[in-house]
Amino acid sequence: MPEASEKRHGTAYAGLDFIKAAFCPLDFKSQPLSEHPSFQLLGKRDEAISELEVGSALHYPRQFLYTDQHGHRKTGTQLVSASFGLSPVDFDLFLGLFTYLKRLHEPPADGRSFLTLDFLARQVGLPAEGQAQYQRLRSRIFRFSYVKFMSSAFWHPGEQRYVIKNFGFWNLASMARMTESRRPVEFEWDPSLLKIVKDSAILLFDFDLYRSLSPAVRRLYLVANRDGWNQQDSSIFVADDFAIHQIGYSENPNLKKLRRQKLRKLLRDAEEIGLIRPYQPWGGYFQKITAGMHRGKTALRWSRGPLLKAKPAESDGRRYTDKIENDALYAQVAELKDEGGKPLNPHVFRVLVTRFGREKMQKHICVLIAQKEHHPGSFTRSEVAAYIDRLQHDRPVPDWYQDLQRAERLSRFDKIQPNEQSARVYETFFRR
Repeated sequence: MPEASEKRHGTAYAGLDFIKAAFCPLDFKSQPLSEHPSFQLLGKRDEAISELEVGSALHYPRQFLYTDQHGHRKTGTQLVSASFGLSPVDFDLFLGLFTYLKRLHEPPADGRSFLTLDFLARQVGLPAEGQAQYQRLRSRIFRFSYVKFMSSAFWHPGEQRYVIKNFGFWNLASMARMTESRRPVEFEWDPSLLKIVKDSAILLFDFDLYRSLSPAVRRLYLVANRDGWNQQDSSIFVADDFAIHQIGYSENPNLKKLRRQKLRKLLRDAEEIGLIRPYQPWGGYFQKITAGMHRGKTALRWSRGPLLKAKPAESDGRRYTDKIENDALYAQVAELKDEGGKPLNPHVFRVLVTRFGREKMQKHICVLIAQKEHHPGSFTRSEVAAYIDRLQHDRPVPDWYQDLQRAERLSRFDKIQPNEQSARVYETFFRR
């Protein structure tokens, strides 16, 4: 008969575990939400998924057990702080951007990426049609730029030990004031994040699969992927606690029977698509606990399914980034039109990259898109011709463009849509 306990893995979870664990609800082994001084649960708009806005301090703490290099069991603490709040879709945005970085041949050498909102929306699977959706996407980028992560027990693969880790994710080096602007957003990545992207040998996460799942199955996928990345069977969970703290179902005691029904359906749905399989020694997913502190409760366990692959093909990333539609620089250059009103041919684009290099092309495309938006009548020839002229002569950045960048830095909070919690706590930062 099972006794609920955490397996000792010996090594830390790879890939995205540091952020998946931080944003997943607490499991039964962690300190209960109600007992943590920073937690005050807010109302849930979606009964299937818990809101991530969980306290006036906008801190998301999590305590967890781990085994150090000497075999001793210890308790670690993770804390994600979000000055302007977060929502589940903000987290999806980060997962998509992490996946995008991981698919590149190598992380950006200067620590910066230039991504238009349309390109970014395609990469992360979020809508960007019209001004309202543009503004929501801009707000998500803005809010996450203020997120910080801290862990007292972060696995360092090079040193083969747990260390204290504290870092952010990205800074916004540049973002246009115009909500509908076609200019790229300039991301300045945290060096620690880029090091994680570079050093993690594999990405144990399928973002395209994640996007195809329902919200509840997404939560189960994150847990199953994290819990079983290096083993066939999951840890043992208390079923009702798992439904509440991992999946996010209502903790109302009167809904216990309904939670069990929803959990069974969730497991069936995940089994049908191949995420998990019943735990064969039990003949299913559930079994009564007959010993220990959880005696009398129901345990939950599963085996990994075929969709939880351990390692993608080595060519997946290169095949992805070699496609012109996944080239962030080309997405910007394609905003310019020639005399016939057509964008630059992909073949000509690759010739220009070979001749001038991406760094120079990136510098001048930002100026040209801004010129197209703010001084559309200033082109004596086509937009493409003006761009090639700037490349050939490496013309200096015009004064009006520098003034525009300066004005945007001073009005970073303009036209940023806060979420509900952010508006209550930090309303003075958002001029309406």
